[in-house]
Amino acid sequence: MSNEARKTHQEEAMFKEKIFNPAILHENRLSPRTSFFSYETVAAAMQGDPQASFGYQSLNGLWDFYLGEAENQIVYEQKIEVPAHWQFQGHGKPIYTNVQYPFPIDPPFVAMENPTAFYRKAFFVEDIDLAYVLHFEGVETVFEVHVNEQYVGYSTGSRLVSEFDITTYLQKGKNVLSVKVKQWSAMSYVEDQDMWWLGGIFREVYLFSRKPQSIQNVTIQADLCNQYKDGILEVSLFFQPATPEQSERTIEIELLNQENVTVLKKAERRHRGAKADWTISATIEEIIPWNAEEPYLYHLLVKQYQGEELLEVIPFQVGFRQISIVDGIFRINGKRVVLKGVNRHEWHCESGRSLTVETMEQDVQMMKAFNINAVRCSHYPADTKFYHLCDRYGLYVIDEADIETHGMDITQRINELSSSEEWLPTYLDRAKRMVEKNRNHPSIIFWSLGNESGYGENHLKMAQLIKELDPSRLIHYEGEARHLKALGEWQACQASDVISTMYTSVGEMAEQGERSLTQPHILCEYGHAMGNGPGGLSDYLELFYRYPRLQGGFIWEWIDHGIKSIDRVSGEMYYKYGGDFAEEIHDGNFVIDGLLFPDRTPSPALFEYKKVIQPVKITFQLSEQTYHITNRFDFRNLASLQPVLQIKEDDQVILLQELPRIDLLPQEETTISLPEEATLSLAGRAQAVVTLFFFEESAPDFSLEHAVAWEQAIIDQPVKSVQISKAGAFNCSETADVLRITLAEQTYIFHKKTGTLRQWLIEGQALLTEPLEMNFWRAPTDNDLLGSEEFGSASIAKEWEAFRIRHLKERVLDFTYEQRPDEIKVEIRCNSMPISLDWGIELFFTYRLSLAGDIRVAVQGTPFGNGPKTLPRIGVQLMIDKEHQNVQWLGLGPHETYPDSCQSGFFDWWERIVPEMHTPYVRPQENGNRMKTKFFRLSKPSGAGLTISGKSLNFSVNHYTQNNLEQATHTNQLETSDAVAVNIDYGVQGLGSASCGPGILPKYLLQNQAFAFDFQMNYQKEVEGAKQ
Repeated sequence: MSNEARKTHQEEAMFKEKIFNPAILHENRLSPRTSFFSYETVAAAMQGDPQASFGYQSLNGLWDFYLGEAENQIVYEQKIEVPAHWQFQGHGKPIYTNVQYPFPIDPPFVAMENPTAFYRKAFFVEDIDLAYVLHFEGVETVFEVHVNEQYVGYSTGSRLVSEFDITTYLQKGKNVLSVKVKQWSAMSYVEDQDMWWLGGIFREVYLFSRKPQSIQNVTIQADLCNQYKDGILEVSLFFQPATPEQSERTIEIELLNQENVTVLKKAERRHRGAKADWTISATIEEIIPWNAEEPYLYHLLVKQYQGEELLEVIPFQVGFRQISIVDGIFRINGKRVVLKGVNRHEWHCESGRSLTVETMEQDVQMMKAFNINAVRCSHYPADTKFYHLCDRYGLYVIDEADIETHGMDITQRINELSSSEEWLPTYLDRAKRMVEKNRNHPSIIFWSLGNESGYGENHLKMAQLIKELDPSRLIHYEGEARHLKALGEWQACQASDVISTMYTSVGEMAEQGERSLTQPHILCEYGHAMGNGPGGLSDYLELFYRYPRLQGGFIWEWIDHGIKSIDRVSGEMYYKYGGDFAEEIHDGNFVIDGLLFPDRTPSPALFEYKKVIQPVKITFQLSEQTYHITNRFDFRNLASLQPVLQIKEDDQVILLQELPRIDLLPQEETTISLPEEATLSLAGRAQAVVTLFFFEESAPDFSLEHAVAWEQAIIDQPVKSVQISKAGAFNCSETADVLRITLAEQTYIFHKKTGTLRQWLIEGQALLTEPLEMNFWRAPTDNDLLGSEEFGSASIAKEWEAFRIRHLKERVLDFTYEQRPDEIKVEIRCNSMPISLDWGIELFFTYRLSLAGDIRVAVQGTPFGNGPKTLPRIGVQLMIDKEHQNVQWLGLGPHETYPDSCQSGFFDWWERIVPEMHTPYVRPQENGNRMKTKFFRLSKPSGAGLTISGKSLNFSVNHYTQNNLEQATHTNQLETSDAVAVNIDYGVQGLGSASCGPGILPKYLLQNQAFAFDFQMNYQKEVEGAKQ
């Protein structure tokens, strides 16, 4: 072996030893600092473009790349984009687990193949008299840095910044940066978050320079005093030790408002030999505080002069606010707030956790548009740019340490690492780096100690360290409350300033609200948004306003972590999840649990959440010609929103009026009379829909899409009346098996042995491709399938399977018909029972066929025997000719609605085509139900169509059969049928959130008990007055 090879071998051996030693967290990494850039002029600083900052050089872009094991065989034959995960650039495969580690549990060792990525990039430096710092925003999992083949340093902490001083390794002109990244290390044991295991330089890399006398760090404390009217500003500056030849320095801080008017300017001068670090303080009268509803930011310029020369200018955005707990209630600027939040993993379906700032901004804008006011960085600190966006747009942030040891729970060792002195430096390092980097952001209101890592002494010491670094914020950790609950002791937490729980049921939260405790209670996770769901969000919000100590929560989670893929055969796009990459172990589609689909399209759940958390509570009292308003903003006067009243009769707007702004302080309520124009418009009307909207000043129009809040009142129950002339006389014929009824150009065929309407002929053409039959089944949702023992819910789909609801068979007990002058009445009585069991439902159908061409269908059911407690649905299903693609309905829309997820359903006339009625969940399942439907019509392009009406129906239409929806694991496995499946339902089961949380609340269950419903069907080429 040559000396060079021997040296390489020794270095690799040392690297392997290092990465599995939790005591070695870094080598030569610089101390953490706050995030900022230094500029040479005030104008450049005010622009705030990092690329114009002092000595900035982006190292993003194409790098040379090699993925392998043997260092002495590195051949940089490939290129890779940075930032990126190498798995998204065609190298290696991702692995998804929720709790379990994808390797044997033997900390600190990882016994599995350990991919090593080698990166290389050339860059140029001309002025080597300056100091140069190399900045890595995020590298998974551990890495070494070399410059010009000289070892620079080593770092851990995948989602934390690492900086290295590379000054002494540089040469004038061309330099070569090499980075070696290992996917697995001891740190993998504390990075077991519920997400894909990935690797690489996935956040930006850049170089910046500074002079020896440059400011090294700046911390800002912007507090409030004098009843939150005035601001207290403390700016602390940190320098390298002064050298004798350095002359005096002057620091000036200038604070400007959003109109760029200076509200504070203060300078301090220090002479040679004076202490290098100092704090400049000032009080500013009549400050405008920062909060998430009104995120007012000031411009702060920190200027350093040497003599009269401006050496540097460092810009910051500063928000003045105060966080406190008073009488067990969490307050911002003295006011109780309700956190209407969401958990956010960084994710993009084509780039994983590597996001552009444009994608981050899109997310923040969408959160604000959907009434979300808070975000939890789950479960690691976000890219620095995300916090700037939260500051600017207004979102409260829980910043969370990059710690999760959930996999230890499988072996009942969940507290082990959190109680180990060997691992204490890891915990403290991650806490310190998070706080030191992000402390200047007003949006951050909590520091979190991590997630699902049990509870131990290390958490207490983390909390102590954080309070020393930053006593202005609160500390959060759910694991402590979970620990206390397991001990049966509901008491104040020591490490955490709040009691935080996850997926706690509505009933238990109500009990918590009744407790006399000194700490507020938040749900750091609830409403698990996996597949079709969650249900029951409105019940939680009611508790947040009933009990002062219950102060909101964070939906799990923001976006589905699907990976975009293309079906090689069909060319169809679909999304992969756990198990799709041949992982040895995985947790399937549990990673598909967001309010957004992977392509960032909002799911119905996000619309539901927006409605539930809307900032205005509206209640109509039409009998008194009034409406009651509660302002649920925490800081904004309701006069900041424009109220608009709309009255519709049928599909006609008979009144659309901007109402006077309502001067109503936060959390106050009032009753207002309807305007005279409205009462006159409603006078004498038996049918009308009254809607009150609230819009931001910036809304482009007064449409539902742009409404911040709204509520409706329905007068009577409008059913679209259809006037159709009589079509002649009936002609009936029957055989032993079939009853055939003809009326003009339509023929109805009943099958006596099955008790079904088997066919409906229109001018000799078959309308039905499958008969009209009773249906109690649905393709199970993720919440139906996945019960959660930890959170007290069972798989309801298992109960349905045990009772074989999908395998019901009908036995006709009686079939009769009677012909009258104006109608034919067909009555069918049958039993519906499952294979090999003795429970069932006795069914009684009545069909009334009128000379006008109507079919009035009445269905009654009476359960017998020892059957299931609930049913997936109760209704009928038919399959009709696929040409009927146009869908019009009067009822809740435009998206799907279910009993515990229907607050966002807007009652109106809607029009779609059949494919648009399907909700494309990544794993196909039950979807597309529309509640409170009075009327719906399926029509051909010619206008001919089937009309169905009733008092208040559920309906859905789809191109996919229930069996196909149930059997398909991905959307590319769905097979478009040659017909349209139509479900007409008396009721459907609610959704709940049992995939990870409580099941369906009793009031939303579809009980297996006696039922009765009816509806009317009619087929016409044209329907007078109907929407075409």
